[in-house]
Amino acid sequence: MRGRFKYVVLLFIICIFTAFFLSSSFFQIKYLVVNGNNNVTREEIIKLSSIYYGENIFRINKRNSMKSIFQNPYVKMIKINRVLPDRVVIDIIERDIMAYVPYVGSYLNIDDEGMILEINPAIKRTDLPVVRGLKFETFKVGEFLSVENEEQFSTTTQIIKVIKNAGMLDMVSEIDISDLTNIRLIIKEGIKANLGSDDNMEYKISFAKSIIEDIIKQNLKGTIEMSHNGNPVFKPEQ
Repeated sequence: MRGRFKYVVLLFIICIFTAFFLSSSFFQIKYLVVNGNNNVTREEIIKLSSIYYGENIFRINKRNSMKSIFQNPYVKMIKINRVLPDRVVIDIIERDIMAYVPYVGSYLNIDDEGMILEINPAIKRTDLPVVRGLKFETFKVGEFLSVENEEQFSTTTQIIKVIKNAGMLDMVSEIDISDLTNIRLIIKEGIKANLGSDDNMEYKISFAKSIIEDIIKQNLKGTIEMSHNGNPVFKPEQ
């Protein structure tokens, strides 16, 4: 009997403390901090989170807030932390536009995983490449681009990542993936690079970069042929 009484008392105390935590102004949210955002505004993140100033910090539903924030395609990862007594911190990792895909007079903006971030009537940044040769009928912003040839898609995302890691995004104006046996890069300075298949792509692009830099210094234009076995061959423009 005595043990049961202690249990009831303990439960009563817990209820009192819970009621205090949920109603006390001491735990009302006074600060909303957003970190890691560049493409999405702080205001947009807070609006999507449905977390409000003055709300009790223990009443927020982090799972629902994250689900809502993920509605913005630029958001890749989210972490929401309560910092007692009155601060909520939202850390996000964003997706970045890495390339453009033409579509009926417009351009799909995709990241290095092929996620469609938005569609625009014109290219927003001239320092990113246009991908040509992908065939698809439908798409949806906020989803991965679905193309007829899945190998083309995987090769495209691989090339974008390799070019990004090689620091060549601002050098390449076009990636032509029409023929998987002869992938082509068009460089802004009037240079073309025929890479052949996607075998040893990291090596090919790294090698091509050093050749391109040397060609630019010499103020030359032409084609770098890397689609055959053996050393690359540069054919100057006649």
